[in-house]
Amino acid sequence: MLAAETQQGLLRLGIVHETTLPFSPYPNGKPEAFWNQIEGRLLPMLEGVGDLTLGQRNEATLAWLEMEYNRKVHSELGQTPLQGYWAGREVGRPACSSEALRLAFTAERVRSQRRSDGTCTLHGVRLEVPSRYGHFPRLHLRFAAWDLGCVHLADPTIGAILCRLYPLDKARNAQGHRAPRQAILGSPEATPTPPAGLAPLLRRILQQYATTGLPPAYLPKDEIAHDACSGTWPTISWPPPANRNAT
Repeated sequence: MLAAETQQGLLRLGIVHETTLPFSPYPNGKPEAFWNQIEGRLLPMLEGVGDLTLGQRNEATLAWLEMEYNRKVHSELGQTPLQGYWAGREVGRPACSSEALRLAFTAERVRSQRRSDGTCTLHGVRLEVPSRYGHFPRLHLRFAAWDLGCVHLADPTIGAILCRLYPLDKARNAQGHRAPRQAILGSPEATPTPPAGLAPLLRRILQQYATTGLPPAYLPKDEIAHDACSGTWPTISWPPPANRNAT
């Protein structure tokens, strides 16, 4: 059990990964004794079943564990495993969902993203990266080696799953029918152009200021004043003709 999926999965679930010590066969005694009961007790009862499926085998194993194995007195404990469980301290944890376990037992690898077409390669499989993550130079991929059709993009900081990456359709890509790349937020093509003319809020403020009837707070000189109500820009000269000689 030294695969990267196993090691990283146990680490994400908070389980210490302790393997069997080298040159120490005695730790294998307990699983070997348990397997002897599987081979000598459970499997012989299933020999007469034709076309045995995995579901039937799991159902039979669970029933045998609950109704016979856990209720049989252990020779060394002097009690049944079920009684020992009830008498001990509760150390169990709620079980994760199947999807959470599937995502936990995955290996994580870092790959570079091709800026030209927004793809990356993982074990010979080309994957498409969504446009919203096109600014990521390095991609942290979570996957299982036996299922490269289910690859996820993860956040390296908190480990959250961002999205799922799908394999590139090379046949459609060769025909030229490619999905258009969306503009990345913050890029020049993604920056919205401001509308022409005054903004609606500023136009309303100018109209409110004009309806107050107050005199202008400044005297324009060689500037263009805007009449907010009429929407025209009359030219005003300074100083006024009556006082031009006086100044």
